[in-house]
Amino acid sequence: MYKLIGSPKTRAFRVLWMLEELGLEYEIVDAGPRTDDILAFNPSGKVPALVADDNVIIDSSAIVQFLADRHEKFTYPAGTIERAKQDSFLHFANDDLDGTCWVAAKHSFVLPEELRVSDIIKSCQWDWGRAMMTLEQRLGNNEYVMGETFTVPDIIICHVAGWAKRSGFDWPSGRISDYFERAQSRLAFQRAWEIRGNS
Repeated sequence: MYKLIGSPKTRAFRVLWMLEELGLEYEIVDAGPRTDDILAFNPSGKVPALVADDNVIIDSSAIVQFLADRHEKFTYPAGTIERAKQDSFLHFANDDLDGTCWVAAKHSFVLPEELRVSDIIKSCQWDWGRAMMTLEQRLGNNEYVMGETFTVPDIIICHVAGWAKRSGFDWPSGRISDYFERAQSRLAFQRAWEIRGNS
């Protein structure tokens, strides 16, 4: 039994999606950022956190990769060339996609108004478009980023895609749009999305 601390409407959704993919038992503590429930586990107040065997793991990407490694699904073994390529996609997801959405969010509603730079949203839109061109080249005709195999970076990339769409970023067409829709049509995603909607 795992305990997921974090609202499914945050990056905790990624962990929820992986838990559903793996068919694991878990409970959710629906905690928002910087609330007492999450501060008890993460001094930064960021969500999510995962309690596993009385240990706490923080950072959504680290948690998703931990679950994949531990249950030996949706990942390649550490030390293999395939894992290096998989990790490359994961870093791309965090740096080029998540980072862009997070900067836009901070300057839209997270930071105090006096610290927001409204014009920065334009540069975020530009960064997002450039990242979509990169993703299209790297994805090629693959079903998922690592070919036919669904892996950890697919969860992060396709979760961020939904975040970007809800933030008004330009939605790509063609192969990238098909890729996003293919990942988000998975049954585990649909179950996690239903839980998110009910939280």
